[in-house]
Amino acid sequence: MRDFPLNNVSPFPAKRDANGHAAVHIAPIGAGFVFHVLGNAQAGEASLKKLIHDIAPDVGGDLRSSSPGQWFWIGACEVSQDRQGEILAKLPGDFAISDQTHGRVRLSVSGGKVRDVLAKGTMIDLGPDVFAVGTSAMTQIGHIGAMITRTDEDCFEIMVLRSFAVSLWDELHHMAAEFE
Repeated sequence: MRDFPLNNVSPFPAKRDANGHAAVHIAPIGAGFVFHVLGNAQAGEASLKKLIHDIAPDVGGDLRSSSPGQWFWIGACEVSQDRQGEILAKLPGDFAISDQTHGRVRLSVSGGKVRDVLAKGTMIDLGPDVFAVGTSAMTQIGHIGAMITRTDEDCFEIMVLRSFAVSLWDELHHMAAEFE
């Protein structure tokens, strides 16, 4: 855990909501937390969700598998360093949490043409019959490693390392330019 408070400053342009695309909306998700959970690869996602709910029902959030034994726990509230320590202390010894809130950023991409836009940059089939609401996958968008999660009918969340945020922002706007 960090020993000093960090200010979460957005890496995106000041006019981040002025995207100008008629069929697609691109917006940063600024609030919340991102924890990287490492642990027993034999633990099923359902049992880990239950464990987290039992330990921290006040925090809520969503658990997204990134690979065997690794998940991202993502939520909308702010979690203090003290609260994170309490959660970590209650986890079984074969699990660890790393705060990634300041190291990763999330974007929401939504609209009627969102699948067409994302298809230009990723190899994943995002069709509704294949990529259901709640599904996540690690992939690439162009040259950028990203986690894509379908959060609603025509809405996806994309999470990347902070150092790639502006590149992803620009890439998404270029991919969406056809739909202005």
